[in-house]
Amino acid sequence: MRKRKGEKKIIGLMVEEIISDFSKEYIQSVINAVRPDDDIRLIVLAGKYIEDTDAFDDIRYYKTVYNTIFRLGEQCHIDGLIIHLGSMSAEKMARVKSRYSQHFYDIPKIFVGLKTDKYTTVNYDHASGIIEAMDYLIKGDGLTKFCMLGGREDNVDARDRKEIFVNCLRSNGLVYTEDQFENTDMSTGCVEEATALLDRNPGVQAVFCVNDASAKGLYDAMKLKDLTPGKDILVFGFDNTRMSGSLSPTLSSIGSSDCTLGHKALELLLKKLNDEEVESAFVPTRLYGRESLQYEMYDYSFVDMANADQSFINRMFDDCFYRYKSELNDDRAVDLKRLFNIFMSKIFLAIKKRYISFEEYNEIERMINKFFEKGIMEYTDAIKLINSLERLQNSLNSIQRSPSARIIVNHLFSVMRNNAICSIAEQKNIEKTAFTQTRNNLQEFLICGMQSEGTPEQNSEKLLRMLGLLGLQNAVLYLYDEPAKFDHTHTMMFPEELKMKCVIKAGKLYLLPKERQSCILSDLFIRDELPLKCKGFATFIIFYGDYIYGFLMCELAGDIYDRGEHIAIQLGKSFYINDMQSKNIIDNDKE
Repeated sequence: MRKRKGEKKIIGLMVEEIISDFSKEYIQSVINAVRPDDDIRLIVLAGKYIEDTDAFDDIRYYKTVYNTIFRLGEQCHIDGLIIHLGSMSAEKMARVKSRYSQHFYDIPKIFVGLKTDKYTTVNYDHASGIIEAMDYLIKGDGLTKFCMLGGREDNVDARDRKEIFVNCLRSNGLVYTEDQFENTDMSTGCVEEATALLDRNPGVQAVFCVNDASAKGLYDAMKLKDLTPGKDILVFGFDNTRMSGSLSPTLSSIGSSDCTLGHKALELLLKKLNDEEVESAFVPTRLYGRESLQYEMYDYSFVDMANADQSFINRMFDDCFYRYKSELNDDRAVDLKRLFNIFMSKIFLAIKKRYISFEEYNEIERMINKFFEKGIMEYTDAIKLINSLERLQNSLNSIQRSPSARIIVNHLFSVMRNNAICSIAEQKNIEKTAFTQTRNNLQEFLICGMQSEGTPEQNSEKLLRMLGLLGLQNAVLYLYDEPAKFDHTHTMMFPEELKMKCVIKAGKLYLLPKERQSCILSDLFIRDELPLKCKGFATFIIFYGDYIYGFLMCELAGDIYDRGEHIAIQLGKSFYINDMQSKNIIDNDKE
């Protein structure tokens, strides 16, 4: 790989999927770990999980072509790689290794979710969180009837989590049989498997789900049986994704207790790029309690409340806004943790003095409003926050002896709750508006794509201009002059020469003149035309059937995780139709 002094480091993120909740948060955690002075550009190469089976249908063929996107990890200039391909087993790793050249293995890399001594890896310490949850249920609540909704056999994490679960039962003198376990594909659609598990285990008291997505399948199965999570059966998952806070009732889940997998992986990779020695690392985990399993890591004791030192207030913040510490970015205009510390210190001081002036009250209220205006709700889930605030408020009231001060303090907590509720409502409206706009944009794009009345060249340019209808903020489109033909060999490579057709910057579409379009594949991620303020891009392969037309790179922002692939599918279909129409015109002219 050639050295490029003074240019951005290109870090590739290889992931199995981009649309899953786990992948979204894993990728975002890497983005948030990039400091302003790191001068890094992240490039996501996301594929599709393909089951090991002899069956071969249209979906499997589509995924096979889609996964050629990983070839860019070998053919393009990349300074370092972070690879997480579905918690790869040793067998899957052997297959991956056989498909790549020595060049690929010379690139510094960190593997996430892989157990091996040959490479630098980052893995969850699954045991710490699972043992915490099981000890609480067995030793604290006295539960004896447990089940587990597991994962895929080829998933290392799923196998580890099952082993720890079984050991927890047996080490506490409880019986385990395979009837208490059911494998799933680790998706939300595992309702049938969850139903079978419940049918075999009447009277089960608690179910451990291998991840949050499978817990959604269990929720749906329980609903069919008129059972309520947290009431009839205690439920906890793994990964602590945002899904856990959006389920109803909210899902207790095990997640990282300190830094995230993505943060740690980037930290180790940057050390490697600086020629520092690094060792494999484990990320500790803990249980985050919610409605499906009521559990609090911290108690606000009388002594803690009375002393109310800075460390205690920081602990309160970490409890209420638990995502902030793992997603904190150095370039924020406002340090929300510091702001929380300031106004909570003022509240505690008012309690100690048993008095708060009108001016002090207004100042605290102003800071609380600013606290929520700056987006603190991104770092918690609504019910978790409201429960934490209620617990904190009750503890404060227990040490408050002045009725007038108590009224004022309770009013300030009402201000916090009202802000939280308004923030949630506003975010819902924003999401609804964005969804409607996205749907309308795509509909307009499809309608325009149906009208092809000009020459092939005119229709091609029209397709390019239609990109402006899709609502992309920052994106780049690369196309081949002639589509590349997919073949089934493991040695398939993309053609080296292609064209940068257009760039979208801040929502504005710019078509590049022909003299600036020429590009070689190895420079795909380092072109100067890429929007400079974007920290990262997701790369989507554009194809239809066997025909590969090029690549769409979109900024890692907004809902691109959900709709990027869909946009690429529509582009591939549009380019294919245009090609077929062009060939028909040429054939007709010959006749």
